[in-house]
Amino acid sequence: MRRWFALGIVILNVALWPVVAVSQQTTGDRDVAVEAAWARATAPDSKTGAVYFTLRNTGQSRIDLIGVRADRASIETLHKTVNDPQGTTRMSATAELRVEPGQTVVLEPGSIHVMLLDLETPLIEGKVLPLRLKFYDGDDLTVDVPILAPDAEGPTG
Repeated sequence: MRRWFALGIVILNVALWPVVAVSQQTTGDRDVAVEAAWARATAPDSKTGAVYFTLRNTGQSRIDLIGVRADRASIETLHKTVNDPQGTTRMSATAELRVEPGQTVVLEPGSIHVMLLDLETPLIEGKVLPLRLKFYDGDDLTVDVPILAPDAEGPTG
């Protein structure tokens, strides 16, 4: 039980730590813009990391992001940070992220984000992490995610 609690604390800390890539790309017949992607550098012995970005639907059909893949992690999941009625903050995995036409979803610390678990190597400042976004229609999109300083607050801070 302590082990899971400790893992939860580590994951929460990484998720609340706040990579800058702006790209507009298309998946199939849907227009998807991925903007301001970033991740924080991790400690040398860290096995967890988080990725943040803005996902904009510029097309006419709903976009369903159903998964992510990073070769350096064994497990990649979409997570939401939620507060329960007792005031406890926790993270929960979410199966998909829906973005309606003309809408934007921001993945950011303390909210929706990509969790990277069981990292094979740490995330090193100045390097790039390729992240493949998987969509319900079978299309995918690879985004190069810049890794910022461990104390970065986002692409502009």
